[in-house]
Amino acid sequence: MKNILKITTLAFAFAFILIGTDTVNAQWNRQNRREVRREYREDKREARQDYRRRVSQGNYRKARREYREDIRDARQERRQNRRSYNANRRYNRNYSQYYYYNGRLIRRW
Repeated sequence: MKNILKITTLAFAFAFILIGTDTVNAQWNRQNRREVRREYREDKREARQDYRRRVSQGNYRKARREYREDIRDARQERRQNRRSYNANRRYNRNYSQYYYYNGRLIRRW
């Protein structure tokens, strides 16, 4: 009886450790997404400020071209960060990547 009690207490201790680790990982992912959104907003803000500055200097064509390039670069960077977040999320799941549907094994994305 004492051995069963010791084993169950150890099992509960390990379960709490594993649950805590998974929760910390989820919070880190949330923080990472928040930083990605913040960087994207800052990049867009800087592009708008540069656009306004160039227009006030009289370089309207150059301002439009540079603004489009800056916004495109910001979107690409955000897309890349989002892609890396989704890849990390896929590897850090605590359940199977596959499930059965209509008799077939289908991979989760």
